[in-house]
Amino acid sequence: MNELLKRAFFGLIYVTLVIVALQNEQTKSLLLLIFLIFSLKEFSELIKIHFNSVFFPALTIFTGFYLYSNYGSFDVLQIIIGFVLITIYILLIYFIFDKFSLDTVGRLLLALVYIAIPFALAQLIDKKLLLSIFIIIWASDTFAYLTGKYFGKHKLAEKISPKKTIEGLVGGLFGSLIIAYTLFIFFKFEDGFTLLKFMGLSFIIVIFGTLGDLLESRFKRLAGVKDSGNIMPGHGGLLDRLDSFVLAVPFVWAYILIIL
Repeated sequence: MNELLKRAFFGLIYVTLVIVALQNEQTKSLLLLIFLIFSLKEFSELIKIHFNSVFFPALTIFTGFYLYSNYGSFDVLQIIIGFVLITIYILLIYFIFDKFSLDTVGRLLLALVYIAIPFALAQLIDKKLLLSIFIIIWASDTFAYLTGKYFGKHKLAEKISPKKTIEGLVGGLFGSLIIAYTLFIFFKFEDGFTLLKFMGLSFIIVIFGTLGDLLESRFKRLAGVKDSGNIMPGHGGLLDRLDSFVLAVPFVWAYILIIL
């Protein structure tokens, strides 16, 4: 199987998995948990920390948000805050007894903020909206690639990602807005979503999704690797496919809280 066919085949499997899993609240949480585990494993290797050291704190945070998304109440929210604070303080206690260096504590906290919290937060987002986030990111990547390939002249961040161009970013933005309009009509969003607000949300997704792509590229350059892993032949690691998602989700959540 040549590289292009391999990339298309495994890309199709990935897209199908996401679409099918986001038809149900329980499979949505299961998908996010799987994404969390593999992304955390790959990121742990990038920043050189032990996966086992960060897995339990990450799982604790994810579980807290799962409880809130399914049995939401103020009491559960207080439990989540408690989970997060206890997780942080446990890391500091390990530092007190010289189990972790200060540098390791910082890396562990980075992994929790960068990987665990976005996937935990994603559980609080409606499954139709969550699927829209994925589709808008895919549309942005596709339109950015095509626009950059044929019209790209001005580099966006040459030292981090030499192939990305400003023209590609603009093309990705406009292309994703067209797809976003289609999604708004198809899904018939309620809960205070107007077309203008949904377009604003799409803008947030594309901008911070692009920054998420660049951020992961920065981590990979510091680690001296091309891909975060090799779980997806032709694509690299799972984090390579989810880098835009993990940075976009917190800003999407903030946008929803402020605007809606």
